[in-house]
Amino acid sequence: MSDMPMAPDKELKLGLFSLSRTLNFHLELTDKCNAGCPMCGRTVQMDRCRPDLEKVRNIELSLDVIRRNFPPDFCRRIDTIDLCGGLGDPPAARECLEICKYFIDNGIKVILSSNGGLRSEDWWRKLGNVFSSNSSFVEFHIDGLADTNHLYRINTRFSKIMANAQAFLDTGATGEWHFIPFKHNEHQLAEALSVSRKMGFRSFRVINTIRFGQSEAFVYQMPDGSIRHLEPSSDNIVNHVLGENTPRQVTKALDPRAPQPISCKSANENRPYIVADGSVSACCWVEGSDDEKTMYSRAKLNRKEHNINRRLLQEILLEEPYRRIYPQAWEQGSNPVCIRKCGLMRRNTRREL
Repeated sequence: MSDMPMAPDKELKLGLFSLSRTLNFHLELTDKCNAGCPMCGRTVQMDRCRPDLEKVRNIELSLDVIRRNFPPDFCRRIDTIDLCGGLGDPPAARECLEICKYFIDNGIKVILSSNGGLRSEDWWRKLGNVFSSNSSFVEFHIDGLADTNHLYRINTRFSKIMANAQAFLDTGATGEWHFIPFKHNEHQLAEALSVSRKMGFRSFRVINTIRFGQSEAFVYQMPDGSIRHLEPSSDNIVNHVLGENTPRQVTKALDPRAPQPISCKSANENRPYIVADGSVSACCWVEGSDDEKTMYSRAKLNRKEHNINRRLLQEILLEEPYRRIYPQAWEQGSNPVCIRKCGLMRRNTRREL
């Protein structure tokens, strides 16, 4: 294994990733989490929202692995690292604080996404002191107030979340409150917005989730054994809260059978995804999918070799299937996940209040 990255002149300009332009990363530090959110991929919603042990392995990336794959000279090419787990909450990683400090000390902007329910106020105060040194910030995902947040963020305590968030904000660090409206919490949007401003959050963002699909309800079992029905929020709830009368815009449905032009978010932002087990992927949507398996089959490669615990990240990014296989698949319209996410644009939407 070579310790030197491939020279930029050996890159294929049509490839998914490039070392010759600014990089960004989506990085999952761990698959550990304190919460049992029913719509999360780690949760078995009809078994008291316990973790799905076929998916969750209680793993995490170490500071040593991070340092080896993100040496200072490579960090200088990176603008932002988004610590947002597909299955885990970053503070659940033992070395989360140390990893954040390493990135920030090397000039990288860190965005950390968390439910805020783990760790102590002192830990969050230390994180705030680290984050306040540059433009890094934390997204606190809080879906309601004391009587509602735990109905989705199962196993979290609202009072602890508020204390942790306040300890972080009091350092002068930047935080955002992210709120998913459901039927059971939509009436609290205005109050939550007011609370966020009093606490010192920089912004309040409403996230419209697409996880309901075509369904009007999502059934799950609470830890006490009771059955609940999660329902989507009302149409135009944000406009109602703000006192606006702007009609909801209806976009023409696209034919999913028709070829869709792919404008790949990962390619546009030069943003690879790294999973808590060290696997490197094109993005969090395609990771682990049949699409990804097909891409590696075409490349005649074993995906297990594209792991930062085994090989250097800078080598992996310039190999197939990222060089030619993915762009060819977009042209052929042969990867359904890419069509759905970056063709039909079926993603969560966010609005800042």
